[in-house]
Parts: sequence; C-alpha cells; structure tokens
Amino acid sequence: MKTWTQQEIASEVTRTSGVAGDTVNKVLSVLLGALTDGLKAGKEVVWRDFGKISVSGKQGGQAQIPGADGGQALSAKGGVNASDLDKVCAAVVEVVAGKVMRHDRVTFSSHFSAALVDRKAQLVPAEATGHQGMRTIAVTKRKIELTPQPELLNALAGQNIGFEAEGKLKEQLEHARANKILLACKDPNDFFIKTIEYHFSKAGWIVEVVSTFDQAKQYLIEDPISLIIVDCVMPDADKVVEYAKTHKKTSLVPIMELLPAGREKDWFKTFRFLGNNQLNQPFEVKDMLTLGERELERSTEEQAVFEQEVYFRFPTEDRWIDRANEIAARLFADSGLNEGQQVQMCTAFRESCSNAAQHGNRHRKDRFIDVEYYLDPKRLTVVVTDQGKGFDWRLYIEPEQGAVDRVRERRQAGKLGGLGIMLMTKCVDKVEYNDVGNRITITKFKEDRSKSNISGPQVPAFQRR
Repeated sequence: MKTWTQQEIASEVTRTSGVAGDTVNKVLSVLLGALTDGLKAGKEVVWRDFGKISVSGKQGGQAQIPGADGGQALSAKGGVNASDLDKVCAAVVEVVAGKVMRHDRVTFSSHFSAALVDRKAQLVPAEATGHQGMRTIAVTKRKIELTPQPELLNALAGQNIGFEAEGKLKEQLEHARANKILLACKDPNDFFIKTIEYHFSKAGWIVEVVSTFDQAKQYLIEDPISLIIVDCVMPDADKVVEYAKTHKKTSLVPIMELLPAGREKDWFKTFRFLGNNQLNQPFEVKDMLTLGERELERSTEEQAVFEQEVYFRFPTEDRWIDRANEIAARLFADSGLNEGQQVQMCTAFRESCSNAAQHGNRHRKDRFIDVEYYLDPKRLTVVVTDQGKGFDWRLYIEPEQGAVDRVRERRQAGKLGGLGIMLMTKCVDKVEYNDVGNRITITKFKEDRSKSNISGPQVPAFQRR
C-alpha cells in the first residue's frame, strides 16, 4: 500500500487540471483551510463530489466546498480566480478517488489521511432480518475512512471525524470493482502472464504482479488482496500458498493455482498446501475470469462464517506425516484453544493421520492423505480423508456397549484396532465418520461441552471446493 503525500497529489492535480503548480498549492491550502474551519465550528462540511465530513455529535449547520456562491469567497481568499479553483477542486477529487480505489492511502499534511477500508462479510441474525429463523449474509462493503492528522485532531479536541461519500466518489464506490489480484509468477514478462494480466485488468481488476515470495508477502501484509493467482512454475509458489493459507488475514482469500501441462501427477508427489482451485494448462483465460468471479462470491459468503480455512495434501510417508503434525500444532496454537485443548487436539489429529496412513492407505506412498482445517468463532474442525476402502467403524463402538469392552472383545478374538478411536473421543467433542469410513471429522469447541462420541454416517458440514 503506497502512501501519497500532499505534494505528490498536488503534482498530479497540476498535470490533470492544467492549472499552474503555484496556483494548485494555493487552492489546496484554501480548500483544506475551509474544511478545518468548518469542522472547528461544528459544521458538516460537504465537499462537492467527494463527501460529507463531520465531527460526531456536532450540529452546527452545513458548509460547502467550494461554496454555495460557486467558490467566489474562497477564490477571493486565496487570491485565485474562480475558474482555477473549480478546476483544482474537481481534479483533487478525481486524483484522490483514483488513489484510494487502488487501496493506496492519501495524506494531506496537518489535515487528514484517506484510505479505502472493507467491512468484512457477516451473518445477520434472524431477528434483524424480520424473518423468523432466517439468517442472511451482509456482503463485503467498501467505504472511505478519513483519519485526522495530529494537528487537526488537536484542533478538534481529540474528536474523530466521520465521512460519507457523495457524488462521483459514491458512484465509484458502488460500481467500481476495486478488487485487487496478486499474480505470483516466475517471469512477469512471460507472454502468458501478460495475457492474464491484460484480461483481468480489462475486466476491472487491479492486478499486482510479483515474482518472489518476499514481494508476495509484502502485498499480503499491506494490501487487501481479493484473489491470488499462483503460477506453479514459480520457485516460491509453495511458500506463497502456505503463507496465505496459514495466516488468518489472508486464509480466506481464494487461490487459483496454475499447474504446468503434463505435471499434474508429479505435482502431488510431495507435501502441498492447496489453493481453492487447480487449473491444468492449457485453458482459456475467459474461464479463469469466470472462475475468479465465482470464487469471489464464494469467499464473501465464507468470510461470514469462518475465520480460517486451510487445505493440504501429502503422500503416505512418515516425513510428511510429521510435517502435517507440525503444521496442525501451529494452527491449533493460533486457534483460540487453551494449552490443554491444543494438546488434546494434537493427539486426536495425530491419531487420525496415523489411522489414515496405516489402516486406510496401508502405507502406500502412491496414496494421499487430505486434510481440511476450518476455524470459526465457536469451534475448530479438522477433516482427514484417506484413499483406502474404508471400514465399518460401527464394529468398534456400539451405542449399547462401552468402548473399552468392545476393544477388549475384539482383541480376545484376535483382532486389532479400536483404541485409537476411543482415544480420539476422549480428546475432542465430536468424532464423525462418513458412511464408507475413509473420512473422519473431529471437532473441538472453544468452550467446554459434553462429548458427542461417535456419530455417522456423516454428511460433512464442510466440503472443500
């Protein structure tokens, strides 16, 4: 996110308005001075085509910029003609709007800074909708936020200012996409990458192209990214996906991975964090555009429900199982569970991966284990899926018979298994199997609840798309 200074804005206004630089600086000084005077007087200041600026709780009438008189009073005060003042006023709005809609920050020294902020999508409870039992999703909305600089803050006795977009700026907020894409690739000048950049830009997206992990990380930290496209021939491709998915701020940002032609099978011969979609080359860029739109809608809905989603896949090898356990421990540590709950969740996860490797995949290195991690405000859910034929989990625990008795009975009959399932039920609040028995879902509530033991057949509440 770039921060533009008042002098840099003045230079662009000079270029776009055709008004001399000295005059632009005079007009800016007059306009910003009028804004400060109006706010100090407790007035709501209406800046034409920009917005309404006010101090909360103050009702001292209304002031207009450039003024109800067409700017005559302000032009006389600044010693400039009304025509130049009008041109500069319009150009300032145009330049500032252009910067903030790209998610940059604009700072007017001694006055305020302006930046675009997103209100995260959220669930609206049934009582607020007026329809009994019906919740709705309030989608992500954008607004401009003005932050007073220290001098203005002192002049206003420490009170913050409110802002409501008006006119042309309001139209841009309502109609402009202003969604930013991070395009991570090996070579920014590659024809294929340039083609993707061109078509997404033409469709109204803001495209930032990076070729290293450090560049990608900086954007992910500083900028509100709406979609990530990763060309998997990029040396740091895995690091980009891992960083995005394991940090809450960016975990729900959709990721589209571009797999090189003929490499699909080889791609999953190692541990992989997974994006939301994998596209095998060749493909049509228009299909990417359609998929990007769909992913944006989906992610908006999921932002209202989840705090974090992580998916990874790995071959059935001890080194990758160890890494899965390490990653899970990191995720659990950042989930809001207390230390004891983290230990319990780690135990249950380790057992589920061990069962998937041993009993499901039979330690075959050509088979994968898929892990899905979901975090919401109330619970933590992990889904582990193997590629085995499954098993009848009902043989291990029956409602009418205790777990320990059932395990003892099976061992006396010369059969193994069951202790791991019993251990998991002691560690988490809910254990669910699908009907086949090759997918297990373990759930831990952040607050203590009574155990639900084993349940199934499971229709998963969450399904990776």
